Amino acid sequence: MNNSNLTVRVMRALDETHAAPEYANNQLMVELLSATPLTDTSELSIRIFSSRYQLMATDTWQHNGSKTPRRIRFRLLSETYWDDSHYHLFVYRNGHPRWYTALTLHPSYAVWRKAVLHEPMECPDEMFFANHLSISSYWPKLVPCRFSIKLIRELIRKLRIRANTPTALPHMLAVGDGTRANAFASYILAGYVSHDNVKERFHCSLDELSTGRARWTRLTNDFEGKKAIVMKVTPLDDNNRTTNILEMLADLLRSNRFANTAFLLHGTQENIEQLFQRCPSLAGLFDGNNTFHITLSESPDADDTLCDADSALPSDHADIDAPSMQHTTQHNLGECPASLKLQKLVGLKRLKADMQDACLMAQFVKERRELCLDLSQDNRHHMLFYGNPGTGKTTVAKLVGEMYHQMGLLSSGHTVETCRTELVGEYIGHTEKRMREIIDKAKGGVLFIDEAYTLIDRSQDSNDFGKEVINSLLTLLSVPDPDMIVIMAGYEDKMQDLLKTNPGLKDRFPLQFHFEDYTAEELMEIARINLQERHFILTPDAALRLNQVITETAAQRNVYFGNGRWVHNFIEQGLIKSMARRVMSMSFHDSADRILLSTIEPADVDDAEERLLRNERFRLAQPARIGFRA
Repeated sequence: MNNSNLTVRVMRALDETHAAPEYANNQLMVELLSATPLTDTSELSIRIFSSRYQLMATDTWQHNGSKTPRRIRFRLLSETYWDDSHYHLFVYRNGHPRWYTALTLHPSYAVWRKAVLHEPMECPDEMFFANHLSISSYWPKLVPCRFSIKLIRELIRKLRIRANTPTALPHMLAVGDGTRANAFASYILAGYVSHDNVKERFHCSLDELSTGRARWTRLTNDFEGKKAIVMKVTPLDDNNRTTNILEMLADLLRSNRFANTAFLLHGTQENIEQLFQRCPSLAGLFDGNNTFHITLSESPDADDTLCDADSALPSDHADIDAPSMQHTTQHNLGECPASLKLQKLVGLKRLKADMQDACLMAQFVKERRELCLDLSQDNRHHMLFYGNPGTGKTTVAKLVGEMYHQMGLLSSGHTVETCRTELVGEYIGHTEKRMREIIDKAKGGVLFIDEAYTLIDRSQDSNDFGKEVINSLLTLLSVPDPDMIVIMAGYEDKMQDLLKTNPGLKDRFPLQFHFEDYTAEELMEIARINLQERHFILTPDAALRLNQVITETAAQRNVYFGNGRWVHNFIEQGLIKSMARRVMSMSFHDSADRILLSTIEPADVDDAEERLLRNERFRLAQPARIGFRA
C-alpha cells in the first residue's frame, strides 16, 4: 500500500465515561485512516513511545469478520500525562510493526493532529527499534540514567548497522561519567549482546589484570562461553607488566577463541585515552561505529519526572550502578547515594536510625573479614518490614538493594517485588517452579515479598501450596552467603502469626524494621513535594484547605489507612482532576497560560473532598484482597 493512502490523526482526550478515573485526563485518541480497506488483516495495534523511546501506551483492534473499516479508532491510556514534545507512533499489523510516524500533539484537548505513516524502508532505525529493542526488559533501564535523546538515537542506529554488518567487530566502548558509562555498558549493551541472559555476561576490571590480582589464565577461563565481557577501564601503572598484559588483551580480542564474545569496555575519557596511548593496538579495535560517548539528558522531560507513588521523592531505579561486586564498596556510608536518598524521605525517623545501624554493622563485619579478623562466612542480611500500607516499605526495599550493593555485599542490588499470587502455583510442582524462577531473577539483589503473611492460609489447609513457598524460602534462608537479601513485609501482628507457623523462620531474619504511620504534618509535606514535582502551585488559601482536609482525615484513620499512598491518590484522582474540570470547563482559557494551568485554587480542594473523601469506602474501608504495595 502506498503510504500516502494511510494516515493517522491524534488528539488528547478528557473523557471519564470511557476510562477509569485515574486515567481520565491521560487519554489519547488515535484514528487510523485508509483510502481503501486493509486486506489480510486480523489485528491492528497502536504503540506510542516517548521521545526517549519508552513505551507510553498501546491499544488493539481485532477484525470481527465483517468488512474492514477505512477508519479505525484506538483509545490509549497512559499512567502519565501526554506532555512530551515528541512521540513515536508505530502501527502493528497481525503482531508485527508495519508503519511508523513521528508526531507532536496539539497543546489543547480535543484538537486533532494528522500525520502520514511511513513504510519500513523509509525509517530503518525505527523499525529496528520496534522489532528488536522495544520488547526487551533491559531497554527501560535507559530511563533512570537519563541519557540524552541524541545518545539513544545513536544507540539504535549503531546497533542496527552492527546487526546488518556480519564483518563488524563485536566489541564496543562506552566513554563518559563512571557510573553512567558503567550502567550503559553493563545493562544496555550487555543486555543486547547477551539477549537479556545475565548468565551469559561476565564483569571484571582492567586493574585486576594489570595489578596481578586476577591471574590471566583464570580470568580467560571465566570468559569461556560468555556472550558479553563487561570490563571497567581503570588508571594504569606505568610498567612493562601492564604493557604486556594490554598487548595480550588486544590479541585476545582479535582471536578466534572469542569470536562469539563481545568485550564491552567502559571508563572515563581520561582513563580511555591513557589506555589507548599505552596500547595503540587496542585503540584500533574501536572507531565511530562501536564507540559511545555518554551524555546526559539535555533537559528534564516527562520521562525524568516519574514518581514512586509511595515515596515522597522521585525514585531512581536501584540498578544504575554496575553489577561488579569487587569495586563497589562505599567506605563512607554517609556519602552513599542510596543512604542519602533514604535520609531525604519524609518521616520514618526510627526506620532511618535502625537502617543506618544495620548498614554500619554489615560494613564493619565485612572489613573485619577482609582482614581475617573474623573467619565466619555468614553473609546473611534478611529483613522483616513491619508497617501499615503506604509507609514506604517498597521504596526502602529498593534502597536496601542499592546500599548493600554499594557496600559490596550484593553483586547487583536490583529489587524483585512479588507476593502470594505470583509465588503460589495451582497444582503440585507449579509452586516449586515459580519459586525457582523468582529466586533466579532476584539473585544478586533483593527479593521483596509483600503481604508475606498471606503465604499461610489461616484455615491451615494441608493442601495450601503457600507452605511450599515457605519451605523453599527456608532452604534459601539457610545459605550462609546467598548473594541475596530476602525482605518480607506486612502488618506486624499478622507477620508475627506467620513466624509462629515454623520454628526456624524467625531466626533466619536477623533484622527487623518498623515503619511508623505518617503524622498529619508529614502527610502535608509529602503532598507539597508531590505537587512541586508535578509543577503545581497551591495558593495560600488552597494550602490551608488541603492541610485541613489531610488533618481531619488523618485524625479518623484506621489500620487500613493508606498513609503516603492515600495522599498520592487524593492528589492524582481528586485534586488534579478537580482542577482539570474547572479549567477545561471555562468558556475560554488560554492553553499557553502557565499560571492558570499550574495554580490550584481552594475550590479544587473542596471539589476533591466532596467527590472522594466523603465516600466512606474510599477513605476508611478495608482494601480488596488483591494485594497492595507499601
